[in-house]
Amino acid sequence: MKIKRRKTIALTTGFVATIASTLILNITSKNYSIATRKRNLPFFLGWYDYMNNSVLPAQVSFEGIDLLMPYVEKFENTDIQAFLDASKQAGVQVLLEIYRSLIEAENISGVKDFINTYKDHPSVYGWYLYDEPEIKKPTAISPDTLERVYNAIKEEDKSKPVALVFADINKIEPYMGAMDILMWDRYPCEQGVEEFKWISSYQNALNKVVSLAGVNNKKFYNVLQAYSDNLSNKRLPTKAEFRYMFYLSVLGGADGLLFWAHFISSDSWNKSVLYPAVKELQEHIPAIITGEDLSNSVQVNNLEVKVKLFTIPNTQKYLMIVVNEKEARINFTVKLSQGLAGKAVAINQKTITKLSAQASFSAFLNPYEVSLYQIG
Repeated sequence: MKIKRRKTIALTTGFVATIASTLILNITSKNYSIATRKRNLPFFLGWYDYMNNSVLPAQVSFEGIDLLMPYVEKFENTDIQAFLDASKQAGVQVLLEIYRSLIEAENISGVKDFINTYKDHPSVYGWYLYDEPEIKKPTAISPDTLERVYNAIKEEDKSKPVALVFADINKIEPYMGAMDILMWDRYPCEQGVEEFKWISSYQNALNKVVSLAGVNNKKFYNVLQAYSDNLSNKRLPTKAEFRYMFYLSVLGGADGLLFWAHFISSDSWNKSVLYPAVKELQEHIPAIITGEDLSNSVQVNNLEVKVKLFTIPNTQKYLMIVVNEKEARINFTVKLSQGLAGKAVAINQKTITKLSAQASFSAFLNPYEVSLYQIG
């Protein structure tokens, strides 16, 4: 099914830069460009919520959201049908959760009945098999149980992917036979913890789970923190923190991003932080989906800067995403392939400089800043 995409707003970045008229050429780093995992459409951006919130699809589709994961819990068929119909009307897809009681009882016939009831609805993109099975209390759901249920689902519906979400990255691997989509959730922003103090452990864990997905040929959706909760001592990410997690996931090779959770988030935060990031990225999904441009070299003079270059389809232009992974304001120089010398460098659709005769330019990046440039 063709996924509806919407016209999005221009780039919004916190770029603070000084462009040198004479560029630094003593670039000592090797080619920094690391191949991105191969992606395929659709690249989803979505919310978690509850199945009885049938007004949600229309509310969030306007903001660029195109996937929803509504918790089923004990809601009836009428609630599920209403949500799916509302999603169809809004042009939004649904990752449909199977009743957990069916999974826990390993009720194969019940699972098959559930699949057959909803598999032909045009809004159902895939099946959400279980939420954090590895840490379920008091007893984890076994990989064998989920693999048997997975096989039962595939007997009834071979076309749709099956997703599992995990919190503990050290317990994921035994479950690989029970999923097509590997999802991971970690919510690092806590009350009383300063901005970005969580960054090192998050980066390491993200790298590990992306590697697991790649080695096992699974799609990877990262679930980002988009809520605050006093009981669990969580705070909303700052704009810089959210943007960093968002683009770190994109550069790492995520095939989609979901946000937990709409029912416990903040409308003002969504409008000022989350939705601008969603709309910015949607404009560039076609370039990101094509994969990293390995025909053009990318070198930087600072190994704390992650840079990736993507071809913009049907143009002679490029998207360059730059992330400062350092807790300091830095001046970086990037050098591209010689064939790009003299090309315009734009940010927020406004040209700020041109690549030098050596195909390089310099700029400042604030701590953990993300900048998006158009080359050409």
